[in-house]
Amino acid sequence: MIEPTTRTYDPEDDDLLPPDSHRVYAQGAPAEDSIVETRGVYRVLGGSGTLRQVILHDITLKIPRGEFVALTGASGSGKSTLLYLLGALDRPSEGEIWLDGVEISSLDDDDRAGFRNERLGFVFQFHFLLPEFSVLENVTLPMIRRGVHRDEADERGYDVLELLGLSELWKRRPGQLSGGQQQRVSIARAVANDPAIILADEPTGNLDSKNGALVFEVFGELARNQGRTIVMVTHDGNFADRTDRQIKLRDGHVIEDVRQR
Repeated sequence: MIEPTTRTYDPEDDDLLPPDSHRVYAQGAPAEDSIVETRGVYRVLGGSGTLRQVILHDITLKIPRGEFVALTGASGSGKSTLLYLLGALDRPSEGEIWLDGVEISSLDDDDRAGFRNERLGFVFQFHFLLPEFSVLENVTLPMIRRGVHRDEADERGYDVLELLGLSELWKRRPGQLSGGQQQRVSIARAVANDPAIILADEPTGNLDSKNGALVFEVFGELARNQGRTIVMVTHDGNFADRTDRQIKLRDGHVIEDVRQR
């Protein structure tokens, strides 16, 4: 049996932290249909006193498999910090984060990196494509680095490009594409590894309205037609209103959690 996890607080450090000095979390992994679960997650920066800043307060969420979730809120609300914690790019100061049955907060750096490469797909505001490589090569490089044979990687990469309407552009370099096409290539790169979860940080924020709408439609199709779990940070209320669920943060607190479909 898995023992409960106990965390210890110093209640004098910050009155925004829970008043109880010992906190015990639920035993074991989440149910199989819950691909993301956070339990009492805090993120604290700085030392003590006036330098101490609590970025996230007691975030407790469950996200089922196949759900398309928008994280919303004003700048500084904590939504990108939460996304980076879910992406194993940062560690919580307190609490547990379960992704696809694994409690990632307790993993060492090497295991966290391996988890990110194998289970997660990332799409950022800037596409970060390698300009010297073709579209197909940009999509397949992460697979090849994981040990996938080049022929298999090329086949999978081409299939994903075809799914996103980019198969005719596979030989082009990123500089020969529009902004919307470049961002769709970055989505193809994220999807090609068949990740358990796709995490997107303002994926339409650097695009005009037309290309932004096209990119959002791609995410919608991945969620609806492939059952992908997508967690997306966005400032665009129109896009957020069209997802399955909207979680709104303010000053590091979840203030609204609404299922829309």
